[in-house]
Amino acid sequence: MQINSVLTAVLAAVAVAAIPVHSQSFCDLVPASVVQSTLGITTPLTATPNTEGGNGCDYKGMAAGPIWIKADDTDYTGIYKTIQDQQFIQLPYGSKLVPGLGDKAYYSENHDQQIPHYQLNYTKQALVFVAKGKIISFIFVLLNEGAPKASVLALGKYTLDKPIETLKMP
Repeated sequence: MQINSVLTAVLAAVAVAAIPVHSQSFCDLVPASVVQSTLGITTPLTATPNTEGGNGCDYKGMAAGPIWIKADDTDYTGIYKTIQDQQFIQLPYGSKLVPGLGDKAYYSENHDQQIPHYQLNYTKQALVFVAKGKIISFIFVLLNEGAPKASVLALGKYTLDKPIETLKMP
C-alpha cells in the first residue's frame, strides 16, 4: 500500500513538472546564443524582451555596424489572423512561400540596403510562419549578404520545436 502512495506521489510530481510554464518569454524559448550560432553570427548578441504588439525579443549586437534581429509572437486570432491571412494571399514584395514550416510560412530577403550613419550595406530578411495558434515573425537586419537562407529556416524550425503555444500576450 505504501509503495502505491509513493508511486502516485511521484507520478503526480512528474505530471505537474511537465505542464508548460505560461510566463515564459520569447527570449527564454529562443536564447541569443542559439540565434547567434544558428545564423553564424560571430559578434555576441544580447536578448531583450519586447512586448510591443506581442511577446517578442530583440537581439542586438555590434560589429562594423549594428546587428538587429526582431522576433515576435502574436496569437493567430481575431484581426491578427485576418491581417496575416491576407498577407499570405498577397505576399509582401520579394517574399516566397516556404513549405514544411508550420501551417504556412513565407521568407523574403532584400540586399544592398543602406544604414545611413554607418555607410554600410546590409540585408534585410524576414521569416513569418503560423503554427500552434501563433504567428511567429523574425526580421533580420544583418551586414552585407545577411545570413544564409538555410540558417534562417533552421532558426524557424528550432522555434517551431519549442512550446510557442505557451507564450501569452502581454
